[in-house]
Amino acid sequence: MSHKWMKKKEGIRVEKMGEPFRFGVIGCGIFAEANIFPSLSTHFFDDVQRVAVCDLRLKRAERLASKYGWKNIYTDFQEMIGQENLNGCVICLGSKIHPLVVPQVLRMGVPVFLEKAIAIDLEGTYQIAEAAKVSGCIVQVDHQKRHSSAYKLAKKHVENVENFGNIIQIETKQHGFPVFPTFFTCMLEWQSHNLDLIQYFGGPIQKIESWSHRMNERHGALTIMVGFKSGALGIVGWGTFGGPGQFSERMEILSDQGKSVIVNNAREVTLCNVETGETWAPDWNPISPNQSHVLNGYIGGLRHFIDCVKFGKKPNPSIEEEVKTMEWMFTIAKKAGIPTDWEFISSAL
Repeated sequence: MSHKWMKKKEGIRVEKMGEPFRFGVIGCGIFAEANIFPSLSTHFFDDVQRVAVCDLRLKRAERLASKYGWKNIYTDFQEMIGQENLNGCVICLGSKIHPLVVPQVLRMGVPVFLEKAIAIDLEGTYQIAEAAKVSGCIVQVDHQKRHSSAYKLAKKHVENVENFGNIIQIETKQHGFPVFPTFFTCMLEWQSHNLDLIQYFGGPIQKIESWSHRMNERHGALTIMVGFKSGALGIVGWGTFGGPGQFSERMEILSDQGKSVIVNNAREVTLCNVETGETWAPDWNPISPNQSHVLNGYIGGLRHFIDCVKFGKKPNPSIEEEVKTMEWMFTIAKKAGIPTDWEFISSAL
């Protein structure tokens, strides 16, 4: 076939459509083991060749490669990228390390599926965005909730403006939990999902105000008011208590036709008309669309990334959207008087 996977540009590999997608993973930590490796082992990725994994901890890389069927093992990511002719690479190293590694991979011509958070500060965020621009390679940050079953269904309904109407208000919350070492770490590593979704549904933000009630240096509550460029308004509740658990996450989207869509705990979707309502929830069957990695969006996000590389499409979210999310995150913290101190926390929680 004459179709190509990627736009022709110096430094970017271009492959024929019929060939398998050569994938690699940099970072074999707890999060990757729990979500990335199991997702990529499913039938949704039969067109993917599991080429290589890389981690400084050789035994961990060997164990995951053996368990999930990856061919080659490295402890040096530059060697892996240079040797394996990859079409794409997952990078899951932690927010502080990402700006040290991602630009190098992009400069070597490999598109990146990047676990969030993209960085711990705006400087690191801009470094990755600039490297993506210069290289011409895709960077998709893993805000997997966009690709989860519940939020995809909600998006489908609100996008039908003729039936749903125009969005006038969004009310949402995402409770935190007190194990995070700083208030801002909870915001960046956890509630950035919610900030991403607010923009996914409401569109570009024009202004933000925020207030915090800080019990101490680590814990407290946070309220945010959002003004969208469309004129719609939003109210947001975050903090370091209340989750994770049932109903720790909620989003309600209201329209000017008296309709609303409610997503509870990223699982249950209620569609409300003026006088009636109906609720969707996952079931046991059919098995494929009801497995947890589909429901949570990990499989959908990875599949979306691969297809964007193959067909030369802009990923969802784009790197430009992620930059905006990070800029607004730091604005929220500043206005609420929350220090932007980040500290490492294990995915084991």
